[in-house]
Amino acid sequence: MGKAQERTRRQILSAFLELLSEKPYDMISVSEISAASFITRSTFYRYFDDKKSLLMAEIEDTVQKQVPDQPLLVQFVEYVEAYWPVLRNLTPTRQSRSDLHEILNQILWELIHRRVEAGPQDDPVIATVQKSHNKTIMISAIEGMLMGILERYVVEAQPKLTMRS
Repeated sequence: MGKAQERTRRQILSAFLELLSEKPYDMISVSEISAASFITRSTFYRYFDDKKSLLMAEIEDTVQKQVPDQPLLVQFVEYVEAYWPVLRNLTPTRQSRSDLHEILNQILWELIHRRVEAGPQDDPVIATVQKSHNKTIMISAIEGMLMGILERYVVEAQPKLTMRS
């Protein structure tokens, strides 16, 4: 991707994050994202298939960017804490449509699956999944755990994730 294309992609992601910090995911249209990005809808669709693929790109980019050399669980916690204003508008309790829960589950599952398929890593959780005889179940278990962390964090509206004894 060239510099101009990368700049446009970043522009779309930034506009989406700004809108998402203001209102729930299901209340944001591709037209609004396009207008906030100063692009046309057709340009939006050159970069992303739909809002779901935009959301997936945003999560993947920012999770990896937060702490790139850390294990997935550390990256996820850092992401949740740093992007609280956005995440509160992604939670199923804030949506008028219940399909967002499934979208978030799928995004987390795909994020973990891609890391597992990428080959050997220093991440102990991913390495354990890679050694497992049933990777699909392991990925689903980790995805469920991450979703549980996200839901608890958002429901309790805590500024930081804390360990309970």
